Amino acid sequence: MSEQNTESETARRLQERLASLSPSQRAVLEKQLRERKQKAPEELGGEKERAARAAVPRRARRADSRMDFSLFFFSGDGTAAGPGKYQLLLDSARFADRNGFSGISVPERHFVDFGGLYPNPSVLAAALAMVTERIQLRAGSTVLPLHHPVRSAEEWAVVDNLSGGRAAISAASGWHPDDFVLAPGDGQARYPHRKEEMFDAIATIRRLWAGESVEVPRADGTPQSVRSLPRPIQKELPVWVSAQGSPETFVRAGEIGANLLTGLVAQRPADLKEKTAAYREARAKAGHDPDTGIVTAMVHTFLWQDEEEARELVRGSLTGYLKTFLAQQDSFGSEFSKLGEEGQEAMLNATFERYFDSLALLGTPDKCESLIEDLVDIGVNEVACLVDFGLEPDVVLKGLEHLTELKDRYRSAEGQQS
Repeated sequence: MSEQNTESETARRLQERLASLSPSQRAVLEKQLRERKQKAPEELGGEKERAARAAVPRRARRADSRMDFSLFFFSGDGTAAGPGKYQLLLDSARFADRNGFSGISVPERHFVDFGGLYPNPSVLAAALAMVTERIQLRAGSTVLPLHHPVRSAEEWAVVDNLSGGRAAISAASGWHPDDFVLAPGDGQARYPHRKEEMFDAIATIRRLWAGESVEVPRADGTPQSVRSLPRPIQKELPVWVSAQGSPETFVRAGEIGANLLTGLVAQRPADLKEKTAAYREARAKAGHDPDTGIVTAMVHTFLWQDEEEARELVRGSLTGYLKTFLAQQDSFGSEFSKLGEEGQEAMLNATFERYFDSLALLGTPDKCESLIEDLVDIGVNEVACLVDFGLEPDVVLKGLEHLTELKDRYRSAEGQQS
């Protein structure tokens, strides 16, 4: 089937699904799309929308554009049975280490199938230290309010020693109340104050990393002065702050001189540009060099030699990923589940097309230059390439070869390929 016929068939199927919705389902879908600042459903996925996207010229790499690339893991299925659950992570780490990627990030996820492979990033980072030599090993993120800061400092100092000084963290405040059953003390009482606890923990970890002692309460409530061991290799622990929706978190990250980890899921590029500018302004006002702060954007990634082949390879996996993501928002007021099967499918197909075309590194290296150029203009310094969203491991690893081609185009200020 030709590319034009494939696109027409995709548009026809989507329009049929949209037409099948009841008035109430359509109203819910329209509300969801308005809240996410997407187009009206009659335009989504149709010939008009695809023609409009095709009419926007793709941008090519500029000679002075530069971007770092890292790998990001987030959604491994914790219910998978049998051995080899972490083989893709290990193989990808080895590949990234050999091919000059800047870092690899593993998250902290609890009590969900989606991402359940990753309950403790420090344990995984210690394993990765044994199979890599150069790449930075990161928590992306670690939920600091769930841990005693002294213990966090100890664990990441172990990773730093095992890796020869390659440990780094991105700190998160946590988002799901259920996770706080793991927090020291009364986790549920602490949940409303989690963001302040996160910033307090960052300050404590930095002091311990520098060799200072801090006071912590004993079991009877009296203070005890402690310092953490082992001593790390790096003089300072590289720290990112994970931020998505709240502009205040971007500003606080800048004020403390941390790097920033964000993403394109659930926020518009224009909004991210404003938040990034606020982050750099806050760095400058606090006495930090605004240009040295690293802004890392997590982006779903799969590169291939042919764009339409890539589209069909990722369609099922990414649509499933998006469905799980949207369903997880239900406890926070999302009405996605009210759409019913047809409405959900219509919304997911429309969202998939939008992500594939303009909000993810999906397709060929040439196509994906356009998004990289947009991110450069936003103020992003590094793309964290999320690769574990459901594709077969051998396909992911083959795709990394094409991702390396794109990475190498941006490895120097001249933008020259190796």
